[in-house]
Amino acid sequence: MKIFRFRSWALFLFGGLLLPAPGTAEFVVAPTPHKTMTKMRKLLDAADLRVMLPLGYELAPELAATATLSRRRAVDEVRVYVSGDKRVELGLTIASGGTFDIVIYRDGTGGLSEIERGLKVLLTAVQRAASSAEPDLGYEMLRLGHIEADRAVGLLKALGYHSIEFNSKSSGGEQIFDVVQGRTPKLPYVIKVANASKTSLMAKDPKSKSSSSRSMVTSSSKGGIAGVLQLGGSHLHSTTSGSPEERLLIVYDRDEPEALETLVNLLQTHIDVAAQQIVIEALVIEVNSTNLNDLGFEWRSSNRGASASFERPGGAGTRQGSFILSPNAFTDFNAFRGAIEALEEQGDAEVLSSPSVLVLNDRQARIQVGRQIPVSRTTATTSATIKGVEYFPIGIVLNIRPRINRELSEVTMQIETIISSISPESAAKLEASSGDITFSPIVDNRQVETYVRVADGTPFIIGGLLSTDDQQARISLPLFSRIPVLGRLFTRVRIEHERREVIVVLTPHIVPQNARRFSQLIPKDSDIFDRFDYTLFRNAYRVRDDEVWDLGFIQGSPVLRNIVARIRAHASEDVTLHRQEPFASFLAGRIPGEDVLVRRMLKDIVEKLEYGEQVDLDKVFFFEATDDDNLMDRELNDALVQAIEAGRGLVLTYDARNGPKEGKYFTYPFAAVSDTLVPSDERDRVFFLRGLNPVGAGAEEPLRWTILLADDEDVAHLRNVLILKRLLDLNQLPQTLAAFQPGLQILFPSREDMANRYHLIDSEVAQLFYETSPSQYYPAFERVFNQRVSEVEGFLGPGGVR
Repeated sequence: MKIFRFRSWALFLFGGLLLPAPGTAEFVVAPTPHKTMTKMRKLLDAADLRVMLPLGYELAPELAATATLSRRRAVDEVRVYVSGDKRVELGLTIASGGTFDIVIYRDGTGGLSEIERGLKVLLTAVQRAASSAEPDLGYEMLRLGHIEADRAVGLLKALGYHSIEFNSKSSGGEQIFDVVQGRTPKLPYVIKVANASKTSLMAKDPKSKSSSSRSMVTSSSKGGIAGVLQLGGSHLHSTTSGSPEERLLIVYDRDEPEALETLVNLLQTHIDVAAQQIVIEALVIEVNSTNLNDLGFEWRSSNRGASASFERPGGAGTRQGSFILSPNAFTDFNAFRGAIEALEEQGDAEVLSSPSVLVLNDRQARIQVGRQIPVSRTTATTSATIKGVEYFPIGIVLNIRPRINRELSEVTMQIETIISSISPESAAKLEASSGDITFSPIVDNRQVETYVRVADGTPFIIGGLLSTDDQQARISLPLFSRIPVLGRLFTRVRIEHERREVIVVLTPHIVPQNARRFSQLIPKDSDIFDRFDYTLFRNAYRVRDDEVWDLGFIQGSPVLRNIVARIRAHASEDVTLHRQEPFASFLAGRIPGEDVLVRRMLKDIVEKLEYGEQVDLDKVFFFEATDDDNLMDRELNDALVQAIEAGRGLVLTYDARNGPKEGKYFTYPFAAVSDTLVPSDERDRVFFLRGLNPVGAGAEEPLRWTILLADDEDVAHLRNVLILKRLLDLNQLPQTLAAFQPGLQILFPSREDMANRYHLIDSEVAQLFYETSPSQYYPAFERVFNQRVSEVEGFLGPGGVR
């Protein structure tokens, strides 16, 4: 093991001007075989115990921030040791081969030779032990959320990871697995967990020769009708599996957790990622324009001698324009009736259909809106005639497969649109018919198939169909209709012009990858989405848009963005930070203290719905400790009456860090009860409340949680908090700003339950009471935020390096 010594500034330029200006300084670079930060930290701990301590050096963590090596970007994990007036700095730096070097620095000369010898002996022992020791194996089960395990393993193979898979074969209904793996095992191992053999009730029974798992009667001799499903349903032939699907088992060396974190980070951020979503809005417009001109003379006459008629067409089963001449046909004016008609009709009917669908990128979506039309069927045999009815579908079918471009600005789509409807003539007959169906309707089909590329959010017409139908009918009486002028009395002319237009308009909307408030996905605020006062189901309420606060000044805070950027930069070198708090929360997009703001918004919803009025104060109680350390329950109403009669406020105080007393195994939620005068000025009252909930130095929570009940507003606030506590128990909501968005459904307890339930005031209620108070919620949030940021700053140090 070679250790390199450098003396004076002119001898070595390390890591880009590692050392300060010329002077008497000495440092040593000791190469190591390790490539992970975890092993290097263990090596430094071993050096602290076996090298520095015997030489009389003591670790001084408070000096690390001002150390010379701490100001160099190439150096990490700086430790400062002192022994009298001597000061030595140890740090880690990455060599060209990816291994770590230990850098030892002293501002002065001499005194490093003993440390060099100790490090050389330690490194030799570490290398000897590493060559013969078996790895300490660890196991991590990773569940994939988007990609199939087969495809993930294939990608990891291409990247050089060692994978283990299985081939299966069936024997007597059981599966036997054979291991398939590479020839050169290298940690970490990626093992594909086999999925369940059957997860669908429609899957084929492996022991059956039929093509379906559905049990069907095929012969009337079995006591049923041919082709009808038995009530027994599917054959549940497989063993019930309750394990998750699509999983990978990672086997790794516990001494090198960085390899595991690198693999997990690769899977979560690059391989197992969610596909983009697209909302496709379709608009199908059908416009019918009809012009009708009907001009003629309608008359009819009948008597015992003759009958004549020349009526308007349209009556079913009658002949239009029939005439039987009789000598008295026109002379008996009492039986003769006539009318001159001049009819002009113009119709403009618009039929609008607007289906929409949400689909993953490069996946097919199909939406169908329509109905079933019956058609009569008659089968004649030598012995009988069988009548029946068959159904065929009509309506609108939208078949789409979209694909988003790399810049998320355009969408390329395969489109198939089918519009099927019965003709107007058939529709009129269908509506007028009753009983048996004696005709087959005419079906109009319109179909568009195309490939298009369109910009995001841009409506476009993928196709249009224009059809024109002209009909002209003339009904007249022979001979009489040819008489000049008078012939018009024996003639009817009907001219009909029909024009039909069908236009299909599509509008794609790309849904942002992490968007929860995308307007195309959220319906408008309406009470119809709420569910209250059902007998068997819990009440449910949908969060409105105006109930979610605009907190952009927090989410876009420069301090928050800077701290997240620094954590990301540090996590790129030390991947173990992805699972360490508080860094994991920052990297996941969570904001410290945001749960306080979410609970405050929930409390406003409870207050808006007036749910707190359901709390019966006679059923609200708390525990008070007696002199002999026993608990005594007291009703809130009794305590309130005593305090209000004296013109003071009731104070219930709980220890925020209350733990079990000596000899006890449980922490009892007892309150310290007192009464106090409350300032009348609003500003003085705010500071008075904060004084009742003091915060210790460097703490993120108060030392005590205090409830002050001085007027009706305080009592109403307590009622709402009791409902809020029950609300949080029912929903188990992720209390984050990213999850609390418009459209979120919240389960509410029934009003009867809240009216009949006994409510205990404990430290949790006291905490909610304080953190949701109008003047206290933001300081409570800010206190937690500042504490978390201070912890991260203490780890990152100046410039983001520890």
